[in-house]
Amino acid sequence: MSKGGLFSFLLLFIFLSCAKKEEKNIKSEGVFQDGDRFVFMASYDESFAPEKSIRVFAVGHKFDIEDLESEEKFRASYEKFMQFIKPYFSKKYQNVVVFEEHAGLPLIFFGEKGKEARKLSTLFGAVPLVSQKWANAISYYIQTFPEISTMLGRQIFLALTDTMWRIFFNTFSYFAKNYGVWVVSCQDSPYPYISKENEGNISDFVDDLVQSEFFYKATTSDVWNSCFIFSPEGEIVHQTKKVNLVPTEVELLNLSSGKYGELSVFRILGTEIDLCIGISLDAFVPEYIYELDKKGCDVFLQPDANSGAWATTGGLGYWQPLEWLGSTMGSIQQNYYIGCTNPHKALFLTGEKKCEFQKIQIKQKSIKYNVNPMMVGNLFDISFDGQTAITGRDKRAKRDINYVGLLPLDKLTYGEKGEIMFPDGGFIVLGPWTFDLSGYSVEEQIKRAEELQKTLQAGGENEGKYISSIISADITLGD
Repeated sequence: MSKGGLFSFLLLFIFLSCAKKEEKNIKSEGVFQDGDRFVFMASYDESFAPEKSIRVFAVGHKFDIEDLESEEKFRASYEKFMQFIKPYFSKKYQNVVVFEEHAGLPLIFFGEKGKEARKLSTLFGAVPLVSQKWANAISYYIQTFPEISTMLGRQIFLALTDTMWRIFFNTFSYFAKNYGVWVVSCQDSPYPYISKENEGNISDFVDDLVQSEFFYKATTSDVWNSCFIFSPEGEIVHQTKKVNLVPTEVELLNLSSGKYGELSVFRILGTEIDLCIGISLDAFVPEYIYELDKKGCDVFLQPDANSGAWATTGGLGYWQPLEWLGSTMGSIQQNYYIGCTNPHKALFLTGEKKCEFQKIQIKQKSIKYNVNPMMVGNLFDISFDGQTAITGRDKRAKRDINYVGLLPLDKLTYGEKGEIMFPDGGFIVLGPWTFDLSGYSVEEQIKRAEELQKTLQAGGENEGKYISSIISADITLGD
């Protein structure tokens, strides 16, 4: 070999060695001190331009009823995740930690006033006990806002404004500021219509575990399912209100709907990346995705709390993981995908199949990635389950994998023509389901998954033994 050839070879070797060091795939499993199992999966590449890239963490947090005994326990249930991922924070990119939808919803059963309710086995048994404990606050809000007189869910949310907002804000604002990262988390609240009061019967509006020098009071009768972005200084810099509500949010929780006209993107400081948020069902609605595509969204955050089994028939009448692809994969397609055109309306219909899948043409595309953390755990007899994932369109996108009970993306077709349902992109990182069924055929996966799913629910042999997923990736607007 000539000297020139040898020199070129050495340069190539050095380049490949450096590139290899910059790219890293991680998978590890462990057990937190409280006994909860977790898996950590990451795809990192520090060769990206920092102004075009961020490092995201999607936290599939596992909920336990014991977390509601005190503010310290509630915070600790989340901080164990923050402590685990801290060594993986990038020094080159901005770090964004995304938690699940309804992160603060269980706080309805917080503290001393929720103590007796937490001993019960059913949600519908626990709710009346909570409403009794907050009777004075409920009475105040009914007198102030007569329009909520028939809305028990709305009454409870307003009565617990102080508890739910105080602990939620204190927890996630603290994480953002203390760890110096961007944090995304979600709460059902009347924010921003909340005032800080220090007069009146304060004890009617605060839990006995909370100091009573002041309380947070709702100044509107509306309660929205909202997700918030906290800056590294601990301040709220963005709020997205859920527009399309599921039946339980309308009929039982009595939540208010956000408006399409209020949707906006948020640019991460020091980057060219615009984030947007689609809370659960919103991410399934083509019209909603289109609105955020028009606004130039690059990274679509989809916090989720899927109430019910994961490995089962979904709300539209199909295998639920298949329905889920309509959001996590549908949101990143460039040309078309096959799914439900109106899931927000179909969920309110009756019948076995509420929506026929159709070919949905993409009008405009800017969204490149979807980040979907999913809550797991049991709230009394109501289960929450799902697979946390990051999808996207780049060279790392995997098309030879999929959610439990489904063919790989590159083999997933629909209709007589056998068209690929989601032709663009794939999974950057896909978290596991609690039970590993990868060695079985799709048909056997479905059969076994439905049986195993029941064991996770209240009274089952694996009750509450869900696995938490921490999924992370460097994502970029570059190639």
